[in-house]
Amino acid sequence: MSAENINNNGIKWGPFRLRIPFIHIKLLPSEFIQGLIISGATALAGAPIVQALGLDFMQAVAVCFIASFLITSSPIIFGEPMAAGWVTPALPLVMIFFGSKGLASGEYGDGESFKYMAAMCIEFTLLILFLGVTGLGKIIIEKIPNALKSGIILGAAIAAFDTIFIKTVPYDYIGSSPVATFTILIICTITTFSEPFKRLGEKNKFIKLVGSLGLLPGFLIAALVGYFTGEIVWVWENDLIIIPPVAEVYKLTSPFSIGFPNINQFIEVIPLVLIGYLLLFGDFVTGTEIIKEAQKNRPDEQVDININRSHNSVGMRNLLGTIINPFFPTQGALWTGVHVIVVQRWQQGKKTMRSIYDGIGSYYLMGLPFLFFFGPFIDLMKPLLLLALGVTLILTGIACSYVAMSIVKKNSEVAISIITAFFVAFGSFNGVAAPWIGIVVGLILSILLIDNKKHE
Repeated sequence: MSAENINNNGIKWGPFRLRIPFIHIKLLPSEFIQGLIISGATALAGAPIVQALGLDFMQAVAVCFIASFLITSSPIIFGEPMAAGWVTPALPLVMIFFGSKGLASGEYGDGESFKYMAAMCIEFTLLILFLGVTGLGKIIIEKIPNALKSGIILGAAIAAFDTIFIKTVPYDYIGSSPVATFTILIICTITTFSEPFKRLGEKNKFIKLVGSLGLLPGFLIAALVGYFTGEIVWVWENDLIIIPPVAEVYKLTSPFSIGFPNINQFIEVIPLVLIGYLLLFGDFVTGTEIIKEAQKNRPDEQVDININRSHNSVGMRNLLGTIINPFFPTQGALWTGVHVIVVQRWQQGKKTMRSIYDGIGSYYLMGLPFLFFFGPFIDLMKPLLLLALGVTLILTGIACSYVAMSIVKKNSEVAISIITAFFVAFGSFNGVAAPWIGIVVGLILSILLIDNKKHE
């Protein structure tokens, strides 16, 4: 099949292209098995968050199912050539916000926490769609001072570390299973970031395979360590086949069921939404550059990259999520680790992977996260959820740290970045988390301290 036929393969609707699994997308067993295992190890990481907001465990499973289904729709329904994921760096800031308002106690109350979630999702959706339709997103991001960008990203990193190592509300990540937690953190940090480990992988096929499996090796070893130390206990209580209670989640969380946010709630979440968009745009850029770099080795398939279309894709997924179950920030543009793995295989040639859409579609289980219907899988993952969320936050913190530091070049920018990050992570107003303070401080300092004029 020619490059033109591959790109036009599917059913065009608006700016998007639907690719039906097994018809327009070829099943690749290697990517499918990896996706099955790795998605199974991480898909439920959001469950502890919504449990802290007042839902029970099975309702939290349904929330994760909805989020996963919308994420998998990105390559299948919208035809995006990037492996979609959460806007993960925004997560610790959102958790701090809910904790500061006393809404992360595990009590549902009157559903106020999900009205705030709805406010975030509605504003995020409107912002993304507006910037996507008008094409203003790229222009705005380019005008933001580097020191401010760096400070926001570094603030997300500090918030992640604070959530894991300092705060014990709503969860004591270290105290609940210290041996298993440190095991998974150490292993996953090495397999993800260690340069000596990567060099060994160039010489040893087994080590290279371990590195390509992402978080899975750390999960397996930590689970065994936790079991033998008595920190992790499995209870098998679900039937073979279960149905996630999506209708219950809609009733408890959808703004069409519990009511829409008030004006004050919309105002309070504006800084989180702006930060979320900045991080999202960074993912757009990262995902695009990874494909462009690999494109040199695949002239037979010219990948159609369209940032405006990508904006609209993320916007529509967030819109659907808002209607069914608002859960910010789970609908983003990029799962970097998976995107890199798929693109690396794709650039090896057509014999290895006919099309990038085959690789992403197979990794995303051809659009159906059916593990959520398998009771034993839910029982297997239940005691590992805090490990999943904890390692997600830590790896996010590490990645955000070095990305933030790579953005700034001058000493003045480094100083502004650190000060901005502190206020983004810990700024508060009337006892409530206020990351907007960091944005304001960073912007003022950038104007006063940085000379952007070029000297002869």
